[in-house]
Amino acid sequence: MKRSKIADHGVNLSSRVTIGIEPLDVGAPEGILRTSTVLIAGESGTGKSALIAHIAANFMFKGEKCVYVALDDSPDSFVEQLESFRWPGRDFYARELLYIIDGYTYTTGKYLASAYSKRSVNVQKIDELTYSILNSVEELKLDGSGVLIVDSLNDLLYFHDMSKIVMLIKSIRAHVSKSRKVLSFIVLHTDTEEMMELEKNIEHLFDGVIYTRINEDLRKIGIPLKELLVKKLRGVPTNPFWIPYAVTSSGVRPVDFEKLTSLIKSKLEEYERLK
Repeated sequence: MKRSKIADHGVNLSSRVTIGIEPLDVGAPEGILRTSTVLIAGESGTGKSALIAHIAANFMFKGEKCVYVALDDSPDSFVEQLESFRWPGRDFYARELLYIIDGYTYTTGKYLASAYSKRSVNVQKIDELTYSILNSVEELKLDGSGVLIVDSLNDLLYFHDMSKIVMLIKSIRAHVSKSRKVLSFIVLHTDTEEMMELEKNIEHLFDGVIYTRINEDLRKIGIPLKELLVKKLRGVPTNPFWIPYAVTSSGVRPVDFEKLTSLIKSKLEEYERLK
C-alpha cells in the first residue's frame, strides 16, 4: 500500500486518531487527521446512529470530550442509546466528558430543557447554532483532542436555504477542525433523491466522506447486511471498498463471514424450495 505524500513528509502521528472501530479502521488504516471534518451519509437504517454513538464512546473512554449536537432527537435519547450498548452514558455526562447542545427541543414546541443538555438553541436561528458550537468548543478548551458530532443536517434544511448550511459546514471546518484540531463528524440521511443530490453538491466541502448502505443483492434475499465505504480522507491513505459490519449489543463490529456464508446458503436453499 502506498503511503500518502503528507505522511512521507513527517506528519506528526499525534495529529491522527484511530477510531477503534474495526470496520472503520479497515477503511482508514492509518487513522484520520484531527483537522478533518467528515461527512457520514446514508439511508436510514444503515447503522449511522450506532456508528456515531460508538465513535463518541471510544473518544470518551480515552478521556477525550465529545460535543454532540442533538438535532434529530433529544439529548436523553442519545444518552439512552449509549447505555443500550452497555456504555456509561450517564457517567460520561457526570464526568463532563459528554457535552450536549440541544437543538431538538425547540422543534417540539415544548421548550423544556433536557437534564443532559448543556446548551439549548433555536435551530431556526442558524447563527445561534453556529455560535453555540464554536463557543462550546472554546469553553471546553478543546485543542488537539475531542470530537464534535452534528446529528444531523437534515433538520436544518427544514428551516434554512443551502447557502446557510454551507456556511455552517465551513465554520465548523475552519474554526473547529482546522483551527482547534478537533475531529468533526456531520451526519446526513439520504433517504430521498433530493438528499442524495444534496450530498453530491456538498461533498467537496468535507475532508472526508463515509457512506453507509444495505447491500442491495443480499437485501433481495432477506439479509440486511450493512456496509460502509470510506470514500475519501484528506491527508491519509484509505481502502475505498465496501466493508461489511454488524450492529451488535456492544456496538459496531466486523461481520462473522462463516455465519454470513451459512445464512446466505440457508436463504438460497429456502428460495429454491419455493420454485
